[in-house]
Amino acid sequence: MNKDLQNLIALAQIDKEASHLEPKITHIENELNEKIKLQVQVQDELEELRNNAKKATINIHANELVIKENNDKIEQIDKKMASVKSEQELRALDAENGLAKEKIAYANEQISQFEKELENFTSKEEEIQHRIQELEKEIQEDREEAQKKTAKVRVELKKIFDNKEKIAKTIDNKVLIFYEKIRKWAKDTSVVVVKKQACSGCYIKINDMVYSELLKSDDIITCPHCGRILYIEQ
Repeated sequence: MNKDLQNLIALAQIDKEASHLEPKITHIENELNEKIKLQVQVQDELEELRNNAKKATINIHANELVIKENNDKIEQIDKKMASVKSEQELRALDAENGLAKEKIAYANEQISQFEKELENFTSKEEEIQHRIQELEKEIQEDREEAQKKTAKVRVELKKIFDNKEKIAKTIDNKVLIFYEKIRKWAKDTSVVVVKKQACSGCYIKINDMVYSELLKSDDIITCPHCGRILYIEQ
């Protein structure tokens, strides 16, 4: 086995280790981002609740105006009653009076309903604010923990990449470029061992001629089926 192939095998192993470590950082960051996303959702829920509370307050005020307007109308009707001259006029005023009272009764019902909603909003707002505070605390703790974990992974990655750089310097540049081209599509299976005369990348059997060449030659040989770099374990 020539030196470049030996170093390529070592380099492929290093790349494999790195590709297993890099997703750890993404996973750690994703866990934190999920918690932050939840906090945003809860804050949006609080904002929606406050908007609904404002609408309920506006509706209470509107119904209070309805009550005032109709109370004023009843007072005017009462004054008119004193100077009624006909049965028809009396009936008209009586109907108008009844309608005003119905409006007042309905407005009072609406106010009662909106006031209950406001009470519920207040209670729910306290719960949501408490949840937001809890999430803020959790996020701060998770962020600190995530920073520690990612720092540890980055230290490991740096060691791996430093080692990769040392090995890469010992490999012929053309061979290195060839390896990187294969790695673009084969990823962690760029350099594979031959097992039972088959490529362990595509699992297709290699013909006797190529297998014989692998056994005897010092050249870098690729799988005739998939193009991965092949080697036989010594």
